[in-house]
Amino acid sequence: MNEPALVRLEEREGHYWITLNRPEVLNALNEPLIEDFLRAMDRVADPGRPLILTGAGRAFCAGGDLKGYLARLDDLEAMAAYFRLARQMFRRVADYPGVTIAAANGVTVAGGLELLLICDLAVAAESARFADGHLNYGLHPGGGSTSLLAPLIGERRARWLVLSGEFVDAREAERIGLVNATVPDSELEATANRMAATIARQSRSAIRRTKALMRRPFEQVLEAEHASLMEHFQDPETRRRLEEFAARSRARNQ
Repeated sequence: MNEPALVRLEEREGHYWITLNRPEVLNALNEPLIEDFLRAMDRVADPGRPLILTGAGRAFCAGGDLKGYLARLDDLEAMAAYFRLARQMFRRVADYPGVTIAAANGVTVAGGLELLLICDLAVAAESARFADGHLNYGLHPGGGSTSLLAPLIGERRARWLVLSGEFVDAREAERIGLVNATVPDSELEATANRMAATIARQSRSAIRRTKALMRRPFEQVLEAEHASLMEHFQDPETRRRLEEFAARSRARNQ
């Protein structure tokens, strides 16, 4: 029996939907999921159409797979290879010529928040919760939030979210400008489709050129964050924090 795809690509109402599909681990990002994501992007036949990203289950995305990080602490080349792959995923979303919309259906943390930040627009279900969260596990951002968050919500709020690791609910996320709208969970898909339909009426060439003019120096940010992370993973405190997370996870599953 074939394993379910870790990333699903579908057409709904004329728009592309990509769904992260590791619900048992809150759609945490690992190599197989990222590779599936890149393959899904390759299958987009008409990249001028809006592209909507969402997650299966109760999360949009919980970010990088922390157990995977722990397993690579003694193999930094494997760690670097993971982050090179992750950079490809973030760049593919950033460089998509059509409009990208994050439909945040639940927990949106760390790399999941950064995936939302890269999208042009975002809508949240009322049950969604948002946090940068990296520092909660002794890490720091690696998908661009050090640069992408402040222009959306303001410098002081961005510093608080990154440095505190605290969550905000969907209504607060809308109030501070993290998402464009908050809707009942049952209306998330329809709202994302309506947003996509509104954008789809505009000139594709004008959208592509406007996005290029608005684009921030994202690649340089990723390079700086990833270089810093490779040094950070060699810090003994980083290992201790990841081991503590793994121990808590084992205890919950027993």
